Amino acid sequence: MNKFILKYKTPSLIAFVLLSMSSCLKDKGYENGTYGMGAITGGQFVGIPAAASSPFSIALESKPGNQALSLFSVNYENVDKAPEDIIVTFTKDDAAVAAAGGLTLVPASVLTFASANPAVTIAKGTRVSPNFACQINTSSLDPTKAYGLAFTITSVSKSGVTIPANLKTVVYKIALKNQWDGIYEVVSGLVTRYNSPGVPANDALSGPLTGNPDVTMVTSGPTEVDFPASGTGSFRWSGGGGIGGIDGVRMAINAATNQVNFTCAGNATLTNWAGKANNYVPATKTFNLNFRWNPAGATREYTVVLKYKKPR
Repeated sequence: MNKFILKYKTPSLIAFVLLSMSSCLKDKGYENGTYGMGAITGGQFVGIPAAASSPFSIALESKPGNQALSLFSVNYENVDKAPEDIIVTFTKDDAAVAAAGGLTLVPASVLTFASANPAVTIAKGTRVSPNFACQINTSSLDPTKAYGLAFTITSVSKSGVTIPANLKTVVYKIALKNQWDGIYEVVSGLVTRYNSPGVPANDALSGPLTGNPDVTMVTSGPTEVDFPASGTGSFRWSGGGGIGGIDGVRMAINAATNQVNFTCAGNATLTNWAGKANNYVPATKTFNLNFRWNPAGATREYTVVLKYKKPR
């Protein structure tokens, strides 16, 4: 077989193969801007790099007042850098959000733009614009919904510039997290198991909680968080063992009083421990929690102090 290949590896055959490959590599869709964006000699392209990852996921905190929303940049692609300031104008594209599917449109009332015609400028001698930014007020949005926001390039100030179709529109999928969402360190605590009311088990699962793994709070509503049922981020026995039978623990926080209230979808007997503190301290991002379950049988009592550590 090797002899056969060597025998026919002539210059004319090699030239033919290279010519054939060159023809295959010519991609009309790429060259005319239907998709992609590359520095082709004589070609000028402008596009939104983030569009290639649409819907592009971002997470925002649900809180009162406007917050800055830094979004996409726009690139100029050519052999040379921008020969002049290039202004790229775009519009909010609600149709693109609908086409993405599964997203609730961000209401126009919660968005604030610096001008009626949003635009960015690719400065002369550069290739990339500053990020387009606007203001958003998330306080009235529902953290349980996935919101969508999209923009499409509508014009470019420089003539002869092509806008690749797949880099023309960027769609954002916005997930909201309320102010309590995150990962919390177990500062201190105590769990006590009982064989029956008033009769402690005195077993290895009862005892201090200091040193237990971090606890995760996941947004389930504007003022509610859920705790994982088991595994990473869940409440645990002393020593870190997993607790069964309390799936669906939810905590509601009163934003005005900072008091909290427990419920549990998997065990209706899990409630606040009467007479004990259940509150949030905003200054230190700390929860003081006391809850219990199975009060008429094998009672369990749980006291824990959780301090915010990092976003999840």
